[in-house]
This record gives sequence, C-alpha cells and structure tokens, in this order.
Amino acid sequence: MNMETIIIDYEHVVTDKIAAHTGDPGFPNITDYGITRKQLDDYLFDKQVILDSRGTEKSQYTVLGICIIIPVLILSAIPDQLVPGGGWSLLLGVGVGLVIALIVRLLTALFIKRRLCKIRDEKIECYIAEVLKY
Repeated sequence: MNMETIIIDYEHVVTDKIAAHTGDPGFPNITDYGITRKQLDDYLFDKQVILDSRGTEKSQYTVLGICIIIPVLILSAIPDQLVPGGGWSLLLGVGVGLVIALIVRLLTALFIKRRLCKIRDEKIECYIAEVLKY
C-alpha cells in the first residue's frame, strides 16, 4: 500500500501552477499586479487555513451524525406518553436532529464565507484568477 499523501488544495494548485509556468511567455507576472511573492504566499496560506477550518469530510460527517443522534437519545429517555408524537418520537428526534445538523452546516459555511470576505484582497485575487486561467 502506498503511504504517500497527495495534497490537492487551493494553495497548492496555485503555487504549483506558478512554479510550473513562471517565465513562460504570456504567464501573468506577479509584479504587474503590485504584489510580492511573500504577500501572495501569506494570502494563500491564510485562505487555505480558513478553507480547512471546516475539517475533513470524515469529521464533518461525524459532527452532523452527532447532531442527528443527540435529539434521538434525549427523546428516548422520555416516556412515549410525555413526548409529543407518542410512538413517532424516533422520527421526531431524527427530524429535529436533521434540522440541528442543517443549522450547524449553514453556520459553518456562513462563518467561513465571512472570514474569507475579511481577508479578501482584490489585487491578489485578480492575479490568482489570471494564473488559474492560464
């Protein structure tokens, strides 16, 4: 089994493309955009940290699964006669859990989008867009 980890993320896609094509005729020159390589590297690192903050796919599913299970566990501890829906308490718990999971997912996406907007730099984004178009 090959234990090599393949990294495919936003930061590496951009930096690998720059490394592969720097000096090619027609390739965007970083100085034409009024930025330095250090500014670009710092910006890409910060952006990648924000994009990675949602966690791996496995951890995302774990959090969503816990959000779905908790209401079911709470409702299972209450007698059926006291729970609204009676015998349907399992489905009620799953429904509430799905709503909570959806809210968690939306809040996570909102926080990531908000953080990306805070660090956005138009000059660097224009350069990155040109690099990715090349």
